[in-house]
Amino acid sequence: MTTGHETDPATVRGELAPHGLGYLLGIAQRARRRAWEAELADLGLTAPQAALLRLIAAQPGSGVRRLARELGTDPMNTQRISETLIAAGLCETRRDAGDARRRPLHPTGRGWELADVVARRAADSEQQLAAALGASAYHTLVAGLHDLLDHDQDHAPDDRVLRAARARLVPKAGKAQQLGTG
Repeated sequence: MTTGHETDPATVRGELAPHGLGYLLGIAQRARRRAWEAELADLGLTAPQAALLRLIAAQPGSGVRRLARELGTDPMNTQRISETLIAAGLCETRRDAGDARRRPLHPTGRGWELADVVARRAADSEQQLAAALGASAYHTLVAGLHDLLDHDQDHAPDDRVLRAARARLVPKAGKAQQLGTG
């Protein structure tokens, strides 16, 4: 006898899921962040620092506001993180001849090297995830997250952070850009 749960989106493996998708995404995100932080521990970087350093290396000369939009966070948080990278000698600010108020960020020599190490580790981490989940499940999950971003963007059109996050992603057939989030 069928209960109708087999086709219910809230059903996992034939049983009603005890928690919703948003809850599970939050739990999974925190677990991935802990795993990623462990992979970065020997470098002395947090996940947000690694993400910002990679972005500064990818877009040298960008200001804090632009970097914050790219990361999907607020400028004050990005400013605080950039200050830790500057203090560590991984990036520096330079004067903008066109706008004295603007202080674009640039990686230092050590920052370039570390950003490259982080990028390689992020790529390895993605390969390990794909292997652990299986290629099909990995690609289905990535496609589903793209669909979720599309859905949420459609229902929150004024959300700049969401639009910026969605714009950073490559087409669904490709991989999501990894900015140090492992």
